[in-house]
Amino acid sequence: MRKEEGSVQLLTFKLDDQEYALETVDVVQVTRMVAMVRPPKTSEIIEGMFNLRGKVIPVVDIRKLFGLPAKTHDLNTQLLIARADAHTLALAVDVVSEVLALPSSNLEAPEQIGVPSEYLSAVGKIGSRLILILNPNTFLMDELERA
Repeated sequence: MRKEEGSVQLLTFKLDDQEYALETVDVVQVTRMVAMVRPPKTSEIIEGMFNLRGKVIPVVDIRKLFGLPAKTHDLNTQLLIARADAHTLALAVDVVSEVLALPSSNLEAPEQIGVPSEYLSAVGKIGSRLILILNPNTFLMDELERA
C-alpha cells in the first residue's frame, strides 16, 4: 500500500453488496462498457478485450475470479481501467462509488485477520463498513505464468 501522510487514497466500487477498492494511483480511468472481442483459447477469467486510444485492454472477469455469480453486462456497466505491474486491464464492476482518503490506522493486513490474501492488499474499516482493498498486480498472475 502506498500511504501519503498517514492515509491511502482509494476509489471504491461494488460487486453485488460487497464494497471493494483500488488505490487511486492504480486507476487509469472509469468508462462505460464497450464492445469486446473474445480471443480464442483465452483463459476463462478474460472476458474479452477492447481498443482504448490505440491500446488493447483485456477485461478481467472479476466475478469469476472471486467466485461470484455471473452478471449480464449492459451499456450502464462500468469498466474500471487499472494498472497492474507493466500491464493495463479493465474490470467490469456494478457501480463505482467514491474516492476517499482512508487513514492508515483504519487498515488491516489480510494476514493479521487470518483471511486468504491472494487478491487483497488490505481491509479498510470505516465505521461498520469493511472495504476489501485489491491488489491488481495479482489478477493476471496465473495467466502470465502460463504464457
